[in-house]
Amino acid sequence: MASLRTTFPWLILFLLMSPSSAVAEVWTLLNKHLASIDHWRSLTHARLASLPPLPPPQAHEHAGFHSSFSSTEDAVRWVQVDLGKEVPVDQVVVIPAYFGATSEGAGPYGWPARFRIDASRDAEFTESVTLFDGTGQEQPSRVAPCVADGKGITARYVRFSANRLARQLRSQNRYMFCLGELMVFSQGVNVALHAAVTSTRSLDTPPTWSATHLVDGWTALGIPAILNPSRPPGNGWHSGISPLADTAKWVQVDLGSSTPIEEVRLYPAHPPDFPDRPGFGFPRRFRLESSNDATFTNAQVIADHTDADFANPADNVVTFRTSQLKGRYVRLTATQLWQRNEDFVFALAELEVMSSGRNVAMGAPVTFLDETSTGSWNRTRLVDGEVAQGGLVDPLSWYRELAGRVKLEEELIKLDSGRTAALALAHERALWVGGTLVMSAAVTGLALMQRGRQARRRELEALRERIARDLHDEVGSHLGSISLAGELALRQKDLDEDTRAALDEMQRAAKQAAESMRGILWLVREEGEPSLLRLMQALRESATAQLHGIDWDVQVKEPALDRAAPLEFHRHVFLFFKEAMHNIARHAHATEVRVNVAWHDHAFDLSIHDNGHGFDAARKSDGSGLANMKHRAEALHGRMELATVPGSGTTITLNAQLA
Repeated sequence: MASLRTTFPWLILFLLMSPSSAVAEVWTLLNKHLASIDHWRSLTHARLASLPPLPPPQAHEHAGFHSSFSSTEDAVRWVQVDLGKEVPVDQVVVIPAYFGATSEGAGPYGWPARFRIDASRDAEFTESVTLFDGTGQEQPSRVAPCVADGKGITARYVRFSANRLARQLRSQNRYMFCLGELMVFSQGVNVALHAAVTSTRSLDTPPTWSATHLVDGWTALGIPAILNPSRPPGNGWHSGISPLADTAKWVQVDLGSSTPIEEVRLYPAHPPDFPDRPGFGFPRRFRLESSNDATFTNAQVIADHTDADFANPADNVVTFRTSQLKGRYVRLTATQLWQRNEDFVFALAELEVMSSGRNVAMGAPVTFLDETSTGSWNRTRLVDGEVAQGGLVDPLSWYRELAGRVKLEEELIKLDSGRTAALALAHERALWVGGTLVMSAAVTGLALMQRGRQARRRELEALRERIARDLHDEVGSHLGSISLAGELALRQKDLDEDTRAALDEMQRAAKQAAESMRGILWLVREEGEPSLLRLMQALRESATAQLHGIDWDVQVKEPALDRAAPLEFHRHVFLFFKEAMHNIARHAHATEVRVNVAWHDHAFDLSIHDNGHGFDAARKSDGSGLANMKHRAEALHGRMELATVPGSGTTITLNAQLA
C-alpha cells in the first residue's frame, strides 16, 4: 500500500506530461469515452489520407457573380441558371468566390452564412425540389466546393438562394453574397457551362464581377488534378520564341478519323520556374478550329477570339462546347502571343477533345508550326493527361472528394474538441484519485508522526518524572540530612563562635539548596509552554521559602488573562526572581517586599520592591547576582532596571518580551 501511494503521484505526473498514443491509451482507463473518440479520429485521418488535398485558392480576373446590396443581412437574394432544356440532374457544385487575401484572412469573399439550392422545371419555381438546405444553421466558410445531390430529378433551372447575407468588408450596414462558379453535372458533363443567368439583381463590374462569370468554368480551386510524387509531371507544349506579339503560331492534334466533337478543353501551363505567372503562354488572341484535312482548307470554327483580347485564365481550364461537330483534326492558332519577358511565346499544358464523355485526343499525334523542345516541354506533353499540378482527374469526382474532405475536417475539429474535453476529464479524475491517495498517505503519515510524537512525549515525561524523583529522593534526602546534622550540631553548648557560625551557614545553605532544587524540579516536570499563572504560583512558592520573617506579597495586575509561554521564558523569569529573593533575604535587611506582575500582548513586566537598607549601585559588588539577573533579562530580549539609594530600599524592574 505504501509503495502504491509513493508510486501513484509520479505515475500521474508522467501521464500528464506524456502526450504519446501509448500513454493516451492509459487515459482511457479513466475515461472510456476516449477510446471511442480515438477510434473515430483514426478512421477520419485514414479517410482524409485517401482524399486529394484542398488546393490553395487562387484569385483570377473573373471572380464570379456579385449580388446587389442590402441594408440587412436577413434579406433574400437569389441567382439561377437556365440549362436550356430539361436534363437529369446528378450533382450541383457551387464554389465560393475568392478575391485574394484580405484583412479578414484568405477565406471566401461574400460567401453567405445560410442558403439553399433548389431545382425546378419552370423559371418561376412554382414547383421545385430542394437539393440542399443550409438555412437552419451557419455553413462552413471555406474556399471549397459545396456539392448537392440531384436526387434523381429532371430540371431545367437551378437556383441558389441566400437568406443570411455576408457583410461587405469595411462596411457596417451593407450586405450581399458572391459566388465563384455554379456547375450542374448531368451524365458527367457540366451542362451549366455558359448557360443563361438571371437573378434578383446583380452588381456587374467587368472584368471582375459579372453574371456570365458564374458559368464560365473558372474557379478559385483551379484545374482538377492530383499530383503523383513518384511521377513528376511535365510542363506541356511550347512554341518557338518570337520577338513580336503579332506572330501567328499553331498546334494541332490528329484524332485518327473523323470523330464527333462535344467539347474542346484547353489547359493553361504553369511551369515551376514561373511560379507567380499562372496561365503561362496562353495566347491573348486565338482561333480554335476543326477539320477533316491536315491543311485546314475546309475548317469549322469552334471559337474565334481574334478580334479582342481573351482574359488570361490563370490555372483554369478553358472549355468550348460544340454542337453536332465532327472532325479528325483540331487546331489552336494563336494570332497574338503571350509576353514572357522581352519576347513572346505560345504554350499549353494539355489539349483535350471530348467525344461521348471520353478524351479522344489522349496520346494523339501532335503537329505544329514550330516548337521549343526540352525535357519538360515537348509535343507528347500536350496529350499525356497531365498538367503542372499533376494528373488530370474527373472534375465531378474531384469536387465531391474535396467536399468530403471539408466535411471530414469539420468532423475532426469536433472530435478533437471532444477529445480535449474527455482528456481534461480524465486528467481531473487522475488528479482526484492521485490527490485522494496522496491525502490518504499524508493523513497516514501525520497519524504515524503524531503517534511517534506522543510516544516520545510519554518517554520524555517518564524521564522527567524519573529525574525529578531521583533528585527529590537522592539529593533532597542528602540535603535534608545535612540540614538535620547542622541542627543537631548547633544544639551542643560547648561550640565556639566560629564553629557555630560555620554550622549555621551550612544549615542555611542546605535549606537554600533544597529550595533551589524544588524550583528546578518544577521546571523539570513542566513541558511544552506552561501558563503564566503557573509561573506566578512558582514565584509565590519561592518567596515563601526564602523570605522568612519578612512581610511579602505578589500581585498580578488585573485584567490578566492566562496565557502560555515557552519553558525557556519561565526558566529565566523564575531564576531571575529567585536571585532577587535571595539577595533580599541575605543583604537587604528588609521587613516588607512587594512584587507586581503584569502582562499584555507581547510584553511582560515584573517589579520587585523592598524597604531594606539599599546600597550604592555604583560600587562594585563582590558577588555575581546582579550580573546573572542582567544576563537573564537580555536572554528574554528585555531589560533590567535597578533603582536603589542607601537607606531607602531597592526596586528592580524586568521588562521582557513574550514570544
